[in-house]
Amino acid sequence: MPHTPGTHGSCHRAPTTRTNITAGRVTVLLVLVPAIGMFFGGALFAVLCAAAAALATLRVRPAGLWWVLPLAPVAIWAVCVGREVFDASGGGARQAVAVAHGMIDAFPAMLVTLLVTAAVALLRRLARRSARA
Repeated sequence: MPHTPGTHGSCHRAPTTRTNITAGRVTVLLVLVPAIGMFFGGALFAVLCAAAAALATLRVRPAGLWWVLPLAPVAIWAVCVGREVFDASGGGARQAVAVAHGMIDAFPAMLVTLLVTAAVALLRRLARRSARA
């Protein structure tokens, strides 16, 4: 008996309506958007970071949520602290102060991003559960 699409053993998968993005693209998105957002600063920086993280959380496979959630705040921290250290010239004391300033600048965006990604992940999980029922 020939295998028709969708029968057992056919190796055919139904097309998905959502295209999932790869880990590399998610990482680039979560690092590049905060780097661009730093030119705008303030609340727009936090909004751009949260939007990028929400998009990444929506587009990644469900199994990949465990690394997207912690990666978004860490990427923001790395970009902010990296910029401050790069701008600081001189000895260790100036760079230590630059790290502290970068952490202080990054904290609000990190918090908003973590809350948004957690909310999107929770909504995805609830939607998935309700679709099964």
